[in-house]
Amino acid sequence: MRILNREELLQARNFKVARITLQNDEGREFAREVIEHPGAACVVPLLDNDTVLMVEQWRIGARKPLLEIPAGTLDEGEDPMACAARELEEETGYRAGKLEHMFTMFPSPGILDEKMFIFMARDLTPGKTHFDDDEQIGNRPMSFRDLRIQLKANNIKDGKTIAALGYLMVFKPFLGETRA
Repeated sequence: MRILNREELLQARNFKVARITLQNDEGREFAREVIEHPGAACVVPLLDNDTVLMVEQWRIGARKPLLEIPAGTLDEGEDPMACAARELEEETGYRAGKLEHMFTMFPSPGILDEKMFIFMARDLTPGKTHFDDDEQIGNRPMSFRDLRIQLKANNIKDGKTIAALGYLMVFKPFLGETRA
């Protein structure tokens, strides 16, 4: 697959929409629209080995509040780990003593080029929140047991949160309980 052309259709505050003209291996040309996003850092804050500090905030895409892990858009040229540390403090008021990169994902690659960097934060110390003007966020500490129950009941709808919690439950079995 080869990119032949890019036409910008929209420039918004945090993203662009572009039409990309492609050529496949057989020489056929076609166009696809893509939302171009600078990327995001997401963080699972562990208050202890059994408690995750979740946040609840209203999300425009869902048109309602969602229970999720703290996350935010990368500033231009910003290191994802620095963004994760910044977003953790802005949204929860906590600072991380340790940040560990767990995995990187594309949340919806059929329409969006956003890359999400998922981190785990430990050794948290309380600080002060610094919400953006359009943010209204509440902290919700939850045990792994309660998170498993909420996941099983399909009450957590945010994709990055489902992926991050699932990753922890599979690959970090020393955290929380082993069964719900």
